[in-house]
Amino acid sequence: MNRWGSALIRFGDLSRPQELLGQMAVDAVYTPAERLRSSAGRTLQHWAGRLAGKYAVLRLLDMPPTAELLGQVEVLPRPTPACRKSTACLDGHPPAVQLSGSLRARARSGERIRISLSHTDGHALAVAVSAARLPEDD
Repeated sequence: MNRWGSALIRFGDLSRPQELLGQMAVDAVYTPAERLRSSAGRTLQHWAGRLAGKYAVLRLLDMPPTAELLGQVEVLPRPTPACRKSTACLDGHPPAVQLSGSLRARARSGERIRISLSHTDGHALAVAVSAARLPEDD
């Protein structure tokens, strides 16, 4: 397993999430929670950011970017401890990665995969790193 992975997704001239995926199905690549979160008034950059995160995680894990494996990487905002104390949180939430299926066993024991996402008007960039778990991870 690598210690980091990165990915860049171009979306500037696209208009629909399916166009990001080529022949892969949206339902196979994005989890139900991701589809709900990305479709709730969001722009294509949210779909592209999640996809870049998924690709970066697969590169970190030395796995090929198949629809099945992309679908086993879930990228969603993770509320901070301060946010959990209030139902009216206005802070942005850092992205978090959740692995399922065969990918769960690929992550190193005692480590957590962290990602950083960034967008421009036409590109989404993600960097994934594997690092020791922190107390706030539990």
